[in-house]
Amino acid sequence: MKTKVSIISLLISLNLTGQVLKPGGTPKIEDQLNPATAGSVVITGMLGQKIDSCIKNGVMHKKYDLYSLAYRDKLDDDGGFRGEFWGKWTTSAGLAYSYKSAPEIKDAMLRAERSLISTQGSDGRISSFTKDFGVWDIWSRKYALLGLIACYDQTGDIKALDAAVRAVDHLISIAGPGQTNLTATGLYVLEGLSQSSILEPIVNVYQRTGEQKYLDFAKFLVTQWSIPNNYTNTGIRLVEDALAGVDPIKISMAKGYDMMSCFEGICELYRVTGEKMYLDATVKFAQSLRKKEIMIVGSGTSEELWCDGVIRQTQLIECPMENCVTVTWMKLCYQLLRLTGDPVWADELEISLYNSLMGAIVGDGHWWAYYSALAGERIPSPVQMPDCESSCCVSNGPRGLLTLPGWSVMSSREGPVVNLYASGIWKQTLAGGRELTLIQKTNYPADDRIDMEIRQKQPAHYSIQLRIPSWSKNTLITVNGESIACKPGKYLSIQREWKNGDKIAITFDLRGRVITSPGNANYMAVMRGPVVLALDNRYVKSQNVSLWLQPQYMKWKYDKELKSDYLVMEPTLPLSDSVAYIDLKPVLPAPEGVWMAFGVPFAYKPIHFFYHRKETLTMVDYASAGNQYSQENLFRVWMPQPMYMNDVFPENTWNILYFGIDKRPDYFGE
Repeated sequence: MKTKVSIISLLISLNLTGQVLKPGGTPKIEDQLNPATAGSVVITGMLGQKIDSCIKNGVMHKKYDLYSLAYRDKLDDDGGFRGEFWGKWTTSAGLAYSYKSAPEIKDAMLRAERSLISTQGSDGRISSFTKDFGVWDIWSRKYALLGLIACYDQTGDIKALDAAVRAVDHLISIAGPGQTNLTATGLYVLEGLSQSSILEPIVNVYQRTGEQKYLDFAKFLVTQWSIPNNYTNTGIRLVEDALAGVDPIKISMAKGYDMMSCFEGICELYRVTGEKMYLDATVKFAQSLRKKEIMIVGSGTSEELWCDGVIRQTQLIECPMENCVTVTWMKLCYQLLRLTGDPVWADELEISLYNSLMGAIVGDGHWWAYYSALAGERIPSPVQMPDCESSCCVSNGPRGLLTLPGWSVMSSREGPVVNLYASGIWKQTLAGGRELTLIQKTNYPADDRIDMEIRQKQPAHYSIQLRIPSWSKNTLITVNGESIACKPGKYLSIQREWKNGDKIAITFDLRGRVITSPGNANYMAVMRGPVVLALDNRYVKSQNVSLWLQPQYMKWKYDKELKSDYLVMEPTLPLSDSVAYIDLKPVLPAPEGVWMAFGVPFAYKPIHFFYHRKETLTMVDYASAGNQYSQENLFRVWMPQPMYMNDVFPENTWNILYFGIDKRPDYFGE
């Protein structure tokens, strides 16, 4: 019997294992924007502290040695889905190592890699299930592959790529042409959607090896999506339905996390094939999510499914906004930002970062919420798997936060592209090999001012592109004191000869904005820049009155005869696409444990022109609202107009935040 020797195994025999070898297929499509390179970013301030805490108390504190047990012990239906934890942790560790380059992170990745590879069969099979095509068999293989690829990319250990190659070879042998239809396996109700998301690591393996059979298998898998099977009469039809503008809730089985993961794979397939329909489908799908599903804080789903969330978000939704959905939405936006260079995806990343993702971080970053509501209370993930001390959202959360260095300041052919405004230092190599250092000093978005300074040895002509958020209608920008005009929702490209010490100053329009719910014009919310504000019962007292938000289009007048102020109401509430501003007064210092707090004007208007009075209520940033994670600490984002102040905060919402528990969980992962 002949033994098959892979290209990767041959490289090992030639003692080339210490090199990071990426011979892969030449991409047909180059990204419009390239991520920051490893070790080139240092983020400080609030975001830097969050990242550091996430790495120290989350990624490196987890007992990652337990994550491979699902593969070793073959948990099958008793917990085989936990195989995903290994890949989620390892990809998070890879992002952490790219940012920090700390040897202890690399050592941990190598130990985790060896632990997983020790479970690989002689035929190349890696799975947390005994038999092929068990409910979560392919899902666990997907995360094993993603983790192995992360290990290879970050450590240069060729054994990781060899293990991934052998694992895909085995998969082709059982699910390639003429074999079992992979899209008709797994959990019946998911119609093969979860299994299909293995597309991404399959293309990743092709990108790193250049072996045509892996690209052929990826294309074959996508063709299977359009073929009816015993699970679905139509196939899952992701590409066709996205191109046709079908609402996400009506595409295949509407499980948000898994569906977006499939489109991440489609993005990778576009890079290596250049087939425009793949990009077009992903853009249309993501735009449809923005229009139909992504709620005000930058996430979506109910019970992990698309739910027409944009129009339902004022309701008390069951199991709302899974953290895995938040993370995967951010990763998909990151893909589209790279591929299209459209700043709308950076706008979306910023909103998700400061609201839904930050709101899911528990305490010092060692634990994460599973679901996050827009009203009621917060609860941490009550899921605690005894054999690995984690849950899906706890292991996945860091993947969202640790993408931040990559998209913060990217590069284009013309020069650096600033997407994130935060204190820190970014280094880039310009065309011709010249080094550039960009320094940002700011307390944004708490403050509206960003100061940048250029450091470089010699003058050079290039462009710096600045993202102007779509909400910042009046942005002031100067270069060395000279004003420059810009447009919201666009990149401002400043082309000039830059010299050492050149300075850019940006002042964003952080006026408070009143947002009217698309699904119910009687509900309103308040945003300031990218940050959603919320009422918190620690700072708002109950009272037997109904209050109205007081945007600037509501005017106070004084009646001389009555010697009384009264509020003049507009005849109708503003449309959801209009901009209504509201005066916000910072509460300084903010209450303990709160990032930002503002006094917000409300009005008591019991009867036409009489007995009106002004009220000021404190609102805090969404991530701080309810952050005690207790049954007593309640909050809400969407406010009915008028709002009865003795019934502001829904109680006992833990009953709908997580299914199947008898009492309110208080587990924080200690």
